[in-house]
Amino acid sequence: MSADYVKRYALFVLLILPVHIAFALTVDVTTDKTTYNYGDYLTVIITVSEVSDSVAVMHIVGPDGVKSSAIPIPIKDMNTSITTPNAFDPQLYKEGRYQIQITYAGADASTEFEIVDAGNAFLPFGSNLIISQWTDGIISDYSLLKFLSDKGAISINPEESMKIPQWYKNNAGWWLERKITDVEFLNALQYLIDQKIV
Repeated sequence: MSADYVKRYALFVLLILPVHIAFALTVDVTTDKTTYNYGDYLTVIITVSEVSDSVAVMHIVGPDGVKSSAIPIPIKDMNTSITTPNAFDPQLYKEGRYQIQITYAGADASTEFEIVDAGNAFLPFGSNLIISQWTDGIISDYSLLKFLSDKGAISINPEESMKIPQWYKNNAGWWLERKITDVEFLNALQYLIDQKIV
């Protein structure tokens, strides 16, 4: 057999045989910031090379090496962004470096972020539930003020007779929709308290 014949035969075989080239699925994870303050919300961005399984599994590893329970993240698109429903609170998160670990369809990725205490005012853990209940009229002005005072978010010794202006529920709605920050919400409420409007 001539060398030319072997080359043509090999080319023919390559053309008629189905060729399956397997590309490994890849996953990448990032956060919207590398440094967070208390009161900030964590946003995680997961990028996959193809949508395969329906769920990624995320763990957060703290500065002490303790790993969170598995957090399932539904993956429906090649780019998935999720934001935590609660902000970082010093009662739940220590200052320091954290790692996010993602596993998706056998592929792994990780990234790091840091939490620092910049001294900013922030709403305590559970505020989203309490403020939502307050805006819906489920709990009283006194209950909201007591919760915020007990957690050290505002300076007041609340009394049952205290009333927050009805229009301030607009600010609460904006905060729940993340249109204003914890600092803006708390500073405005503290101003009303200091001016004896509450």
